[in-house]
Amino acid sequence: MDEVQKIADVAKSIFLRDGYHAPIVIAKGTKGGRAVLLEQFGDTADKRIKDMFFAGALLAQKGNIGELELIVFVSEGWMGTNITILPSQDPKRREVLLINSLDARTQEEHTLQFEIKRDPKGKVLDLKELVFF
Repeated sequence: MDEVQKIADVAKSIFLRDGYHAPIVIAKGTKGGRAVLLEQFGDTADKRIKDMFFAGALLAQKGNIGELELIVFVSEGWMGTNITILPSQDPKRREVLLINSLDARTQEEHTLQFEIKRDPKGKVLDLKELVFF
């Protein structure tokens, strides 16, 4: 099992247990790994860019991980079903758990998406992987 899949499995377990997953950036390098939990994540694109910049700076400050090999971002979000409107305004939007990764060596990006299924009271029942071709 590859590292991104291991991170995804842990993220899914946390989400199923707690009903949410705080945004987190995980970096792995040739000398080790570090993670930064984003306790608050901006509600606009500009604020999220600043938060991600802060996460990168904090990772650098936490210690030398060597040459970057892998970076993974785990977060919740909305996925729209209508490309003409924002997901936040789409009445048929889907709530998703996202695991975005970048292999720094190959520059290969990958995204895993899991649709969140809740009962009428909001309790998480299941996470269903969404696969797009």
